Amino acid sequence: MLTLPSAFIDSSEQHRQVGPLPIWETATMDAATRDPVDELIAAESPHTDSVWVLGRPSLVHVAEGRVAAWADDCRDLADIPEAIRLNPLTAGDVSDSPVVWMSLPASLDELDELLGTLWRILGPDAHIVAGGRIKHMSRSMNDVAARWFNEVHASLGVRKARVLHFSSPRQRPAITGTWPRTNTVNGLTIRAHGGVFHTAGVDAGTSLLLDYLDAIAADVHSDAVDLGCGNGVISAHLARLLPQATIHATDVSWQAVDSTRLTAQANQLNIVTHWCDGLVDVPHESVDVVVTNPPFHRGTAQDHAPTLAMLADAARVLRPGGTLWCVYNNHLPWASHVRRTIGPTRQVVRNRRYTVIRTVRR
Repeated sequence: MLTLPSAFIDSSEQHRQVGPLPIWETATMDAATRDPVDELIAAESPHTDSVWVLGRPSLVHVAEGRVAAWADDCRDLADIPEAIRLNPLTAGDVSDSPVVWMSLPASLDELDELLGTLWRILGPDAHIVAGGRIKHMSRSMNDVAARWFNEVHASLGVRKARVLHFSSPRQRPAITGTWPRTNTVNGLTIRAHGGVFHTAGVDAGTSLLLDYLDAIAADVHSDAVDLGCGNGVISAHLARLLPQATIHATDVSWQAVDSTRLTAQANQLNIVTHWCDGLVDVPHESVDVVVTNPPFHRGTAQDHAPTLAMLADAARVLRPGGTLWCVYNNHLPWASHVRRTIGPTRQVVRNRRYTVIRTVRR
């Protein structure tokens, strides 16, 4: 990804000012793609000729002037021209102070890391317009922003959406810790960005799965995949236990993939990371084991489609006789699904909240 301000391109032959745009009245966003959060972000934006768009790729095509954009989710990259991609978490100093249009993340840790990063690389005239659905917003977001910026205020709500404005960077921010975070789990150093599920810790489902690590490792002859790798805790355990095997780790989230890379680096382990949707980088019938703790949401919305796609990918990449190890919330129907679509399935363990299953590829 491009990481320098020179990655900015002009979206027009001449710089046009971005200002309060009534984008619901323009041809740049048709009725099928209108979103009240996008509309409010653009309408509330101060005038500028330079915009960074973070996490809301649909706004790339609305912004005018010099535009750069970044999305943590690789599935959003199709809407961001490669020439304007910029990752703020790896960017150097910038020569100007763009207005930032961003999505408010559900995670306060992710918000803290993003605002801290922007505080470091933007100039004193920086202005951030962060939008979200009111039902997913909290006063704690203002508190996090106030660590980094003197001016924090909210817009009026419009169609169940609202934006927060952050400006006037503090000279001495109230830093509560550095990112990525570091934690120790079973003698392994785990590192994680703020947007990673459970940051540098281990959630209860993954912890239950790790209780059966020896059994998982016994199924691995040469290759295993951690599908939806998060902070890399599963990958790292497998790589430590199986130093001769090739361990792949994949995730749609750049923050997750980079966290896994940092975890591998901290423990001097060899893990092959892939920032991709599912297992598109893994050949057909090429691995012995797929291990996964699949999500049941995308962002703040519950969505089973990603898990169904992940399980279909697992069926594709497993060798005949290979195994899928999966942990999931008890109310979800994944055992019957993989029994039908992949092969014989048995319940390894079930507690009050989670189930671990082992499925053999036909």
